[in-house]
Amino acid sequence: MAVRNKIFIPNEIYFITFTILGWKKVFTNDKYCSLVYKWFDYLKEYYNNKIYGYVIMPNHIHVLIKITDQSPVLSTVIQNAKRFLAYQIITFLQEDNKIEFLNYFQTHAKTQFGAKHKVFEDRYDSLVIQSEKLFLEKLNYIHKNPYVEKWQLANIPEDYKYSSARNYILGKGFYDIDIMDF
Repeated sequence: MAVRNKIFIPNEIYFITFTILGWKKVFTNDKYCSLVYKWFDYLKEYYNNKIYGYVIMPNHIHVLIKITDQSPVLSTVIQNAKRFLAYQIITFLQEDNKIEFLNYFQTHAKTQFGAKHKVFEDRYDSLVIQSEKLFLEKLNYIHKNPYVEKWQLANIPEDYKYSSARNYILGKGFYDIDIMDF
Protein backbone atom coordinates (compact mmCIF):
# COMPACT_ATOMS: atom_id res chain seq x y z
CA MET A 1 0.00 0.00 0.00
CA ALA A 2 1.65 3.23 -1.13
CA VAL A 3 1.76 6.08 1.33
CA ARG A 4 3.08 9.60 1.02
CA ASN A 5 4.49 9.82 4.54
CA LYS A 6 6.00 6.66 6.00
CA ILE A 7 6.73 8.12 9.43
CA PHE A 8 4.90 6.38 12.26
CA ILE A 9 5.21 7.45 15.87
CA PRO A 10 2.81 5.88 18.39
CA ASN A 11 0.78 8.19 20.63
CA GLU A 12 0.72 10.98 18.07
CA ILE A 13 -2.13 12.57 16.13
CA TYR A 14 -2.28 11.95 12.40
CA PHE A 15 -4.14 13.66 9.60
CA ILE A 16 -5.16 10.79 7.30
CA THR A 17 -6.84 10.78 3.91
CA PHE A 18 -7.89 7.84 1.79
CA THR A 19 -9.99 7.70 -1.34
CA ILE A 20 -12.48 5.51 -3.17
CA LEU A 21 -11.05 4.11 -6.40
CA GLY A 22 -11.64 6.41 -9.34
CA TRP A 23 -13.18 8.98 -7.01
CA LYS A 24 -16.51 7.14 -7.24
CA LYS A 25 -19.12 8.70 -4.96
CA VAL A 26 -20.02 5.90 -2.54
CA PHE A 27 -20.46 7.73 0.78
CA THR A 28 -23.71 9.48 -0.13
CA ASN A 29 -26.10 8.48 2.66
CA ASP A 30 -26.36 7.21 6.24
CA LYS A 31 -26.14 3.56 5.21
CA TYR A 32 -22.70 3.90 3.65
CA CYS A 33 -21.35 6.56 6.02
CA SER A 34 -22.30 4.41 9.02
CA LEU A 35 -19.54 2.03 7.97
CA VAL A 36 -16.94 4.69 8.72
CA TYR A 37 -18.49 5.24 12.14
CA LYS A 38 -18.28 1.49 12.82
CA TRP A 39 -14.59 1.63 11.93
CA PHE A 40 -14.12 4.58 14.31
CA ASP A 41 -15.94 2.66 17.07
CA TYR A 42 -13.64 -0.32 16.57
CA LEU A 43 -10.51 1.85 16.74
CA LYS A 44 -11.71 3.51 19.93
CA GLU A 45 -12.89 0.33 21.64
CA TYR A 46 -10.03 -2.03 20.85
CA TYR A 47 -7.04 0.32 20.65
CA ASN A 48 -8.10 3.36 22.67
CA ASN A 49 -7.46 5.52 19.61
CA LYS A 50 -9.13 8.92 19.60
CA ILE A 51 -10.99 10.62 16.77
CA TYR A 52 -10.47 14.40 16.98
CA GLY A 53 -11.96 15.41 13.67
CA TYR A 54 -13.31 13.91 10.48
CA VAL A 55 -15.26 14.46 7.33
CA ILE A 56 -16.76 11.74 5.17
CA MET A 57 -16.91 13.15 1.68
CA PRO A 58 -18.74 11.28 -1.11
CA ASN A 59 -15.51 9.72 -2.36
CA HIS A 60 -12.87 10.22 0.32
CA ILE A 61 -12.34 10.44 4.06
CA HIS A 62 -10.24 12.84 6.14
CA VAL A 63 -9.56 11.98 9.79
CA LEU A 64 -7.60 13.51 12.64
CA ILE A 65 -6.82 10.51 14.81
CA LYS A 66 -4.55 9.76 17.72
CA ILE A 67 -2.98 6.34 17.22
CA THR A 68 -2.03 4.92 20.62
CA ASP A 69 0.72 2.46 21.40
CA GLN A 70 -2.05 -0.13 21.91
CA SER A 71 -2.85 0.11 18.21
CA PRO A 72 -1.21 -1.55 15.24
CA VAL A 73 1.02 0.71 13.18
CA LEU A 74 -0.74 3.26 11.00
CA SER A 75 -0.31 1.34 7.73
CA THR A 76 -2.02 -1.69 9.30
CA VAL A 77 -4.82 0.49 10.70
CA ILE A 78 -5.50 1.85 7.21
CA GLN A 79 -5.13 -1.53 5.51
CA ASN A 80 -7.64 -3.06 7.94
CA ALA A 81 -10.00 -0.09 7.50
CA LYS A 82 -9.97 -0.42 3.73
CA ARG A 83 -10.55 -4.17 3.93
CA PHE A 84 -13.48 -3.83 6.37
CA LEU A 85 -15.03 -0.90 4.51
CA ALA A 86 -14.59 -2.52 1.09
CA TYR A 87 -16.35 -5.76 2.06
CA GLN A 88 -19.26 -3.87 3.57
CA ILE A 89 -19.48 -1.39 0.68
CA ILE A 90 -19.64 -4.26 -1.82
CA THR A 91 -22.38 -5.93 0.24
CA PHE A 92 -24.40 -2.71 0.29
CA LEU A 93 -23.86 -2.10 -3.43
CA GLN A 94 -25.15 -5.61 -4.11
CA GLU A 95 -28.17 -5.04 -1.86
CA ASP A 96 -28.84 -1.72 -3.62
CA ASN A 97 -28.32 -3.28 -7.06
CA LYS A 98 -25.71 -0.68 -8.00
CA ILE A 99 -24.35 -2.67 -10.92
CA GLU A 100 -22.29 0.16 -12.42
CA PHE A 101 -20.23 0.53 -9.23
CA LEU A 102 -19.91 -3.22 -8.78
CA ASN A 103 -18.68 -3.66 -12.35
CA TYR A 104 -16.19 -0.83 -11.98
CA PHE A 105 -14.74 -2.19 -8.74
CA GLN A 106 -14.69 -5.72 -10.16
CA THR A 107 -12.89 -4.62 -13.33
CA HIS A 108 -10.09 -3.09 -11.25
CA ALA A 109 -9.67 -6.03 -8.86
CA LYS A 110 -6.25 -7.63 -8.56
CA THR A 111 -7.54 -11.07 -9.47
CA GLN A 112 -4.03 -12.56 -9.45
CA PHE A 113 -4.19 -12.10 -5.67
CA GLY A 114 -7.69 -13.52 -5.38
CA ALA A 115 -9.45 -10.19 -5.07
CA LYS A 116 -12.96 -9.87 -6.49
CA HIS A 117 -13.23 -6.08 -6.16
CA LYS A 118 -10.97 -3.09 -5.64
CA VAL A 119 -12.79 -0.29 -3.81
CA PHE A 120 -10.01 2.03 -2.61
CA GLU A 121 -7.01 3.70 -4.18
CA ASP A 122 -3.77 1.95 -3.18
CA ARG A 123 -2.19 4.85 -1.41
CA TYR A 124 -3.24 6.98 1.50
CA ASP A 125 -1.88 10.24 2.85
CA SER A 126 -0.76 10.75 6.42
CA LEU A 127 0.81 13.61 8.27
CA VAL A 128 2.00 13.65 11.87
CA ILE A 129 0.42 16.57 13.72
CA GLN A 130 2.87 17.89 16.27
CA SER A 131 1.70 21.45 16.83
CA GLU A 132 -1.51 23.21 17.77
CA LYS A 133 -1.19 25.39 14.68
CA LEU A 134 -1.02 22.41 12.30
CA PHE A 135 -3.86 20.64 14.13
CA LEU A 136 -6.12 23.67 13.78
CA GLU A 137 -5.12 24.13 10.14
CA LYS A 138 -6.10 20.54 9.31
CA LEU A 139 -9.27 20.64 11.43
CA ASN A 140 -10.32 23.81 9.61
CA TYR A 141 -9.56 22.15 6.27
CA ILE A 142 -11.68 19.12 7.23
CA HIS A 143 -14.62 21.26 8.32
CA LYS A 144 -14.53 23.55 5.30
CA ASN A 145 -14.17 20.71 2.77
CA PRO A 146 -17.93 20.08 2.25
CA TYR A 147 -18.78 23.67 1.47
CA VAL A 148 -15.95 24.64 -0.84
CA GLU A 149 -17.00 25.52 -4.38
CA LYS A 150 -15.87 22.16 -5.76
CA TRP A 151 -18.29 20.23 -3.52
CA GLN A 152 -21.06 22.59 -2.41
CA LEU A 153 -22.47 20.00 0.01
CA ALA A 154 -23.33 22.57 2.69
CA ASN A 155 -23.69 26.32 3.15
CA ILE A 156 -21.74 26.37 6.42
CA PRO A 157 -19.54 23.66 7.99
CA GLU A 158 -22.01 22.64 10.71
CA ASP A 159 -24.70 21.97 8.10
CA TYR A 160 -22.82 18.96 6.77
CA LYS A 161 -23.97 15.88 8.65
CA TYR A 162 -20.91 13.68 8.06
CA SER A 163 -18.36 15.93 9.71
CA SER A 164 -17.11 16.78 13.18
CA ALA A 165 -17.83 20.49 12.55
CA ARG A 166 -21.07 20.22 14.55
CA ASN A 167 -19.16 18.77 17.49
CA TYR A 168 -16.83 21.76 17.64
CA ILE A 169 -19.30 24.50 16.66
CA LEU A 170 -22.57 23.31 18.22
CA GLY A 171 -21.21 21.05 20.98
CA LYS A 172 -22.93 17.92 19.61
CA GLY A 173 -22.52 16.15 16.28
CA PHE A 174 -23.93 13.18 14.45
CA TYR A 175 -21.03 11.06 15.76
CA ASP A 176 -19.33 11.62 19.13
CA ILE A 177 -15.65 12.47 18.93
CA ASP A 178 -12.96 13.54 21.36
CA ILE A 179 -12.79 17.33 21.29
CA MET A 180 -9.24 18.64 21.24
CA ASP A 181 -8.91 21.33 23.85
CA PHE A 182 -5.58 23.10 23.83
